Amino acid sequence: RREPSLCWDPSYTMSEYAVTAAGPEMDDVVVRNWREQWLSNNRPAGNIAGNQKDLMLAYIREARDKLQHMSFVARCSCTGTVIGSAACQLWSGPMPIVVTEKVGTVWGVFVQPKWRRKGVATLLMQSVIDYWQSIGCQRGVLLCASEEARRIYERLGFGAGHMLQLDLLTQPGPCLPTELVALPTERITVTAEANAEAHVCEHLRAVWREAGVPCLPDLEERTTAFIVRAKERLEYQAFLARDGGGVVGAASCHVWEGPGSNNSTWQSLIKLGVCWGLHAERRWPENEVKVSKDQEKASTIEVKARLLESVIDRWRTTSCTRGLVIASSASEAAFYRRYGFEPHNAMVINLSRSKSPISPMELGGARATKPLRSTVSKWMGAAANGLTTEEEAFIAVVRATSAELAQRLSSMELASLRLALPQMLEAALPATHAGKELRAAVVAAQRECGTFVNGSWYTSNIVRFGGGFDMKQLTAQPGKLAAKFDRLADKYDDWTVGNQCTYYGWIASCARAAGELRGKEASILDVACGIGLPGHMLRLCGFQGHMSGTDLSAGMISRARERRVYDHLFIANANEGLAEVKSASLDLVLCVGAMELLDHRTVLSEFVRILRPGGKLWASFQWEGAVDEAGLAIASPTEHQNISGVMIPQLIDEIEAAGFDSKAAIIEKTTCAFYTPSPRQDGTVLPVPYLYLQVGLA
Repeated sequence: RREPSLCWDPSYTMSEYAVTAAGPEMDDVVVRNWREQWLSNNRPAGNIAGNQKDLMLAYIREARDKLQHMSFVARCSCTGTVIGSAACQLWSGPMPIVVTEKVGTVWGVFVQPKWRRKGVATLLMQSVIDYWQSIGCQRGVLLCASEEARRIYERLGFGAGHMLQLDLLTQPGPCLPTELVALPTERITVTAEANAEAHVCEHLRAVWREAGVPCLPDLEERTTAFIVRAKERLEYQAFLARDGGGVVGAASCHVWEGPGSNNSTWQSLIKLGVCWGLHAERRWPENEVKVSKDQEKASTIEVKARLLESVIDRWRTTSCTRGLVIASSASEAAFYRRYGFEPHNAMVINLSRSKSPISPMELGGARATKPLRSTVSKWMGAAANGLTTEEEAFIAVVRATSAELAQRLSSMELASLRLALPQMLEAALPATHAGKELRAAVVAAQRECGTFVNGSWYTSNIVRFGGGFDMKQLTAQPGKLAAKFDRLADKYDDWTVGNQCTYYGWIASCARAAGELRGKEASILDVACGIGLPGHMLRLCGFQGHMSGTDLSAGMISRARERRVYDHLFIANANEGLAEVKSASLDLVLCVGAMELLDHRTVLSEFVRILRPGGKLWASFQWEGAVDEAGLAIASPTEHQNISGVMIPQLIDEIEAAGFDSKAAIIEKTTCAFYTPSPRQDGTVLPVPYLYLQVGLA
């Protein structure tokens, strides 16, 4: 078996079969296998449309032209017979695509019965995931056809997300919560409207704005064009909610049009209804008695519930068997769950977080069947003088094991793993048997050579650390903050392992789509580099360009130098500017784990100054106003330290004001980037929510 490369290759091989990308010549096979999939899931042949083949072939042709459709087939290595197939593409969505995020979808995954449980479906799906990533998708979505398929998808990283369904055959309509009945909402009316595009666009934009997701500038044009098509083909209906005459809410619904077994033109057993743009904003007239914020929020929820009730009635009128929504946020998902929506067979994968057999270490390398080119020889600081004695000893221990990759990786590549933390190894090495084997060998060698970090210093002192520090006091006197980090420098790696920091997986995910940034001509600056962990992670991900690092702490810079990943290191307080860096000189600025300690206006303006046209910023921000998957607020974990984060709308405003292209920004959310000791000093920890930002210049 050969290891797949991160740089998308249209073929994978096993000893018994191979998976390859397929063109139009395989469309008939994909269509036939969809039919076989339908029948193998015990669905009646009589429910398949008579012209199903023609409809599907036409759909694939259009998707190939407009949605980057790609089919994959698995063939028996001995006979060449097709034993399975899968089809994937960009998800055109059952709703207008008006945000920058790219989403992929997959359908028609089928394996011949005698070839099942041999890994064929897994390899087909891995091909799909790699293809999604190669075309820039941040998420993948699917509706699985069976429990057996669900288990495969779960192993690959799919799970329940914010795509939710309501079973219309068993679930009653939404019941208004009793606590809302006493509110003054008797004037609200919900009506079906024939020409409501302006209001629909206004409220759709509000949905994404409240979720903190930037919209495309042509939202109105895209939405209007979608509605025109939906009116012609999809039984589209808009609903508006009015409060005494003014429109205070909107929702759109229609039937599903998309690939897979839920397309009601291909079969007659399943008919999905879709709802999108559901939004309400209750405006209280000035002459009315003021209501509390809680009452205002509750009233808005009631308006949304009444709109949803009208949508569900419409779904039933059009004979839908299920209703589907795609929530824009955790709080919106919690609203739908309140009224009976559940994931059911809808599954989502976050491609920037998904585990796969691909390895960031192979980004700049050759095909995995050949010895990997060294992507690190340029940047190992002492490359001209060869390896250090410590590195040679470490490599000897690793190569003494039976790990396959230990023999294939170059000495310089193995040396780059000597000081890698456990989270970095997890992010950098392939999630295959060979990758896990190498990881075990590296950890064993680190233990033997005395470089393994287990986080025990952090965990054994966690009660004491709960006292924290006061950021106002540390910044009140020049040099005081730098002195604190000087003292922490020798233990910072232990601190990072102990608090279960997850930056490294995000850096690796960004690297997958980094393109020319990985090349030798790229120029990179790691701001607030600390002991060099972010820059080290970039090197493990194949970055070969000139890399500088800066930090306000001389102690941190000294430790960063030991990693030998930077071409240049210098001390600077980013809050006072980066005068040492020339304007328009960098292709990438990286700043993780520090923005909550920095002055955003100053440093963001500096980042804009030093980036070249086309340059990128990858940065993390503590997330203020974060909510969990249930839509519940997450309290600030660092308020006692006088450290606060940023809300999403505020972040968008800040990067736009600095000169970044906020409309094309990618903002990812995590409810726990790492854990911080609780101020209760009882040994417990609190999750620190983060926002991860990728953005270019305007």
